[in-house]
Amino acid sequence: MEISSRVDHLVVLEMLEKHKKYLEGKSGGEKAVLRGANLYSANLIGANLSGADLAGVNLKRCLLCDANLENADLSGAFFKHSVMEGVNLKNANLQNASLKGVNLSNANLVGADLTGADLEDACIHGVTYNKNTKWPVGFSPVQKGALLIQAD
Repeated sequence: MEISSRVDHLVVLEMLEKHKKYLEGKSGGEKAVLRGANLYSANLIGANLSGADLAGVNLKRCLLCDANLENADLSGAFFKHSVMEGVNLKNANLQNASLKGVNLSNANLVGADLTGADLEDACIHGVTYNKNTKWPVGFSPVQKGALLIQAD
């Protein structure tokens, strides 16, 4: 499913159901491909979008608490002022994403690639990351309250 304009809530729910079937290997499943979609202010609390293609998606002011975005392509995504507490971004591609003013408290950024991402005013207190996590040039996660862990 490829969408380029504002996405209706019912379409999002249908997409989440198809993606769930895809992840479970069930008939009727389809990988979520929302490249460039407008999900402004969507409620995605607890959603499982692991491995989804969300490159360039507008997630401004979204609720993504406890969502699973492991291995998702979020390159160039726009998250400005989203609430992402406890989100799983393990091994996610966040290159050049805008995370300006985002609350990422207690998120999992183990192995995530944030090269070129905008983290201005982002709250990363309690975020876990490892040696494979890639941060923007000059960004110091420890000074912002992130926790380096040894696990891969």
